Amino acid sequence: MTLVYMAGPLFNRHERAYMETITALVEAAGYKTFLPHRDAGVLTDFREEMRTHIFRTDMVSLTTCQACVAMLNGTDHDSGTSAEIGYLNAKGIPVIGVRDDIRWMNNFIWGMCDEGRRLVRTPEEAVEILVKLVAP
Repeated sequence: MTLVYMAGPLFNRHERAYMETITALVEAAGYKTFLPHRDAGVLTDFREEMRTHIFRTDMVSLTTCQACVAMLNGTDHDSGTSAEIGYLNAKGIPVIGVRDDIRWMNNFIWGMCDEGRRLVRTPEEAVEILVKLVAP
């Protein structure tokens, strides 16, 4: 089964809820997903043990996924999300960006979403592109 890495900021309930909505649509299309806050935990405990656990769990999924759907809303793109999609882009893994924010978008992030061709406004559009790129 195809694994899709779900990337996005997870710092508040709103961000986590939106990521869960996007993830539910991807899963309903038949994909297995890795949602960091659900599958590795939320970094609220900054002890080395917890940081190491979350980092290593995320990296396992980043190294084994076949695609990524990234939420790119906000005043600036989340640095963790940016690092994740940069890593995936370097590996040749397709990234689909979901952005319904009217503010300016970083050109490099735009480029990593296939020069804007895999940049969409809704989670439903992200699933449409995902299905065309990789089978569930």
